[in-house]
Amino acid sequence: MCAESIESVALVFPGALGDFLLAMPALRALRPSHTGARVTIVVSQPLVGLAALAAVADEVASLDASASAWLFGASEQPRWLVGRPTVYSWLGATDAEMRARIGAVARGASFFTVERGDGPRHAAAAYARAVGAPASLATLRQRGRIEPPQSAAADRLYATLIPPVLAMHAGAGAPAKQWAVEGYRQVAGWWRATGGAVIEVSGPAEARRRVIPDAPVACDLALPDLAAVLARAAFYVGNDSGVSHLAGAVGATGVVLFGPTRPGRWRPLGGRLAPLEAAGAHRATGISLAALPPTRVLAVCRRVMRAAARAPVDKGGPRY
Repeated sequence: MCAESIESVALVFPGALGDFLLAMPALRALRPSHTGARVTIVVSQPLVGLAALAAVADEVASLDASASAWLFGASEQPRWLVGRPTVYSWLGATDAEMRARIGAVARGASFFTVERGDGPRHAAAAYARAVGAPASLATLRQRGRIEPPQSAAADRLYATLIPPVLAMHAGAGAPAKQWAVEGYRQVAGWWRATGGAVIEVSGPAEARRRVIPDAPVACDLALPDLAAVLARAAFYVGNDSGVSHLAGAVGATGVVLFGPTRPGRWRPLGGRLAPLEAAGAHRATGISLAALPPTRVLAVCRRVMRAAARAPVDKGGPRY
């Protein structure tokens, strides 16, 4: 078969880090439907390295590249649309003009929406069901796994630390999803009192800020390097965020804190990450210590650690 006759497939996904990781099982499920095809995934520039690491497709293109402006009316057509590919797009579902532009150059085009807000099922299951893929939690966990790479940046960070290491991410895409800073400081103090070290993770969605005094900060890392940092940590504590989903994807053990969002809809499925939901109302500025006391978080941390010690091999997610 000559190169020109090979079928091509384009997966266009505009979501942020957490969206991409939730949709990844669905994206991976599309590839077997096009045996022998050349598959390209198109994502925002910050996700290009992670999409390549996840091996969702044969190649990765950036939605932020100049040629991608064709989707919005520019004249230069992106290379991944040449040759009449089959297109699966989570961009343009409600944009008739964009749908028409893509449909005119594609062999076939299917459009979907990025999951938002509340819903009757886990977001990863909703993505899978939308493309006709298996949506059992066991399958989603398996297809949502990422093998962390070798990372010189992670090597340098861990070279300064004495294990066991707790990785903490106090940020989130929305202030309402962030637990009070004092809570994170109390958890860090508990971990240090046991003899461990703490890494503070600064994710891409929040402004830089130091939360844990005297802790090294994993900041401005490429996502594959951040994946390696999270995979090496003995324990993880973070808010409902893309970074927490990345921790789950690389098999981390720990606790993820929820306030305005429902764990049944948005919790990471991978690793051994136990969701912990705040009680009562939360302020727009974040989850207060009253709604989620540090003593409660520490109790769940200890329980997760005991459970992980009894079952050190990840066989499909947490059972608490």
